[in-house]
Amino acid sequence: MVWNAFLENEEVQTLIESNPPCPECNSKNTAFIFWGYPGDMDWYLKAIDEKKIVPGGCMVTDNDPKWECNDCPNRWGERDDD
Repeated sequence: MVWNAFLENEEVQTLIESNPPCPECNSKNTAFIFWGYPGDMDWYLKAIDEKKIVPGGCMVTDNDPKWECNDCPNRWGERDDD
């Protein structure tokens, strides 16, 4: 998945990879965890409201998960350095 929050072109801010199902509850209602500071706050807040992304915070580490389930508290995967 690639999200580009620094560009305002909506075509760039699209999913390239579909969200995987939750390995804990098997729900398909999952979201990408957005780490770092967003460049486009309107896009960021809209994506959160639509449950397409979950804010991860501005403190990025080497052990950050990539996905979160919207139906259970499970987080999994490895954050990409994109």
